[in-house]
Amino acid sequence: MHSNDNDYDVLIAGGGPVGLTLACELRMYGVSTLVVERLAPGANEPRTLTIHARTLEIMDRRDLLTDFVAAEKLTAGLDEYRERLENTSARGHFAGMFILGRGTVATEQHRELLLPRETIESVLTRRATGTGAVVRHGVEVVGLVQNADGVAVTVEDAQGSSTVIRAGYVVGCDGGRSTVRRHAGIDFPGTEPQLVSRMGLGSLAGPDHLPMGWQRNDHGWFMRMPDGRIFTAEWDHLAPQTPVTAEELCASIHRVTGERVQFADVRFVSRFTDSTRLASQYRTGRVLLAGDAAHVHFPAGGQGANLGFQDAVNLGWKLAAACQGRPGLLDTYEAERRPVAERVLLNTRAQAALMRPGPQVDALRALFAELMDFDVVNDHLTGAIYGTDVHYGGSDDPRVGRFVADRPLKTDSGPTRLAELLREGRPLLLDLTGTSTAARIAHPWTDRVRTVAVLDTDAEAAALLIRPDGYLAWAADAPVRTPAHAEDLRTALTSWFGDPISV
Repeated sequence: MHSNDNDYDVLIAGGGPVGLTLACELRMYGVSTLVVERLAPGANEPRTLTIHARTLEIMDRRDLLTDFVAAEKLTAGLDEYRERLENTSARGHFAGMFILGRGTVATEQHRELLLPRETIESVLTRRATGTGAVVRHGVEVVGLVQNADGVAVTVEDAQGSSTVIRAGYVVGCDGGRSTVRRHAGIDFPGTEPQLVSRMGLGSLAGPDHLPMGWQRNDHGWFMRMPDGRIFTAEWDHLAPQTPVTAEELCASIHRVTGERVQFADVRFVSRFTDSTRLASQYRTGRVLLAGDAAHVHFPAGGQGANLGFQDAVNLGWKLAAACQGRPGLLDTYEAERRPVAERVLLNTRAQAALMRPGPQVDALRALFAELMDFDVVNDHLTGAIYGTDVHYGGSDDPRVGRFVADRPLKTDSGPTRLAELLREGRPLLLDLTGTSTAARIAHPWTDRVRTVAVLDTDAEAAALLIRPDGYLAWAADAPVRTPAHAEDLRTALTSWFGDPISV
């Protein structure tokens, strides 16, 4: 679909979960897509990522959920943790207090998934390449220059050979130290670290008295996971500027727990902080940012990967429209997603503060735990952590901008689910009166919008216009028969999906 002047419609820097999700989204619309990733397959830090309810709901609408669930069942080393989740009323934690999910929030997916990053990338790579995306490993962006027609991107391979690739748009999904962000001249302001965390994966040699789970004491935090990961967090302790080592992690474990340990068969050791930063803008011209390239924060609550997944799904259909000559939607990407990131940065900063050692914070945690026993507070924090509170506003109708829950539907073609109707990535107009009134009005958009008459007399609305990412664009409480109702629908269709075609 790309023009003769560009090699690709979109070049994505970064082949992690966010970049690969975006590639999958773009390929649904025929957008020629190249993903370049500096590291070889599987060379990333072997992290386990938590996939929360809203991301799982979105993945169901892309027919990826079954692949993720099947992959989790094959993941070794997490059975004990899964059993603990299934045998508790809590579904998550806030600042290490595992009392979230006890309120009244209802989601389609009633548990989170724990998956190695490598497994997630494998599932997404199969989908992306199977639909025509090009994924190149051992290649990184080292420069870019944009003009009104596209972006000239200089990439370099592992042997040091440079190539210039032309793309209509470039998206930086290349992490907190994003090269794309730096070359695009986008600032990354934020706060400096107050704590230092270290994490390792390996076997402990010698006596082992370290407990499983999360432990907080006067010296910091210690966490041990069933898959072998060990984590520490210390406040007011500056990190060295040298590369992290297993010995450094062992020394931190000793300071926090009093136990002297040694690692054997070390798979990785990492160091990170609670430095919190948000890009000053998500777009400059034809260059955009998503995932950690746009926002970094302390990984409290496992929100980072989910925030990035949802960046990609919000951006994908809008960027595809821009590649098809309708760039106006791109401004809504930052307008919708940046406030969501601001809320995540707010709650992760608050969690880091609540995790600090000391008697004053002990008292604050006790009070916070009491408050979280109230359903309204628990629901508020659960929605924030799991992303179920996202509302893209801008309409007088409070339903517009909210995620549309899955439901069984009866249609002329037989029973189905709303999630299944969205798997093509097309906008969906549901006429819940069982007639074709709304469909006739939307006929000039039939090349872009799927219309379905639903035989459901108990529906809460007469018609729903649902965006490709599953969020509501427009709703009607009465059948679309009057000129005013018809004009409202035409306005929503034009605003989100372009001018009508001549019919």
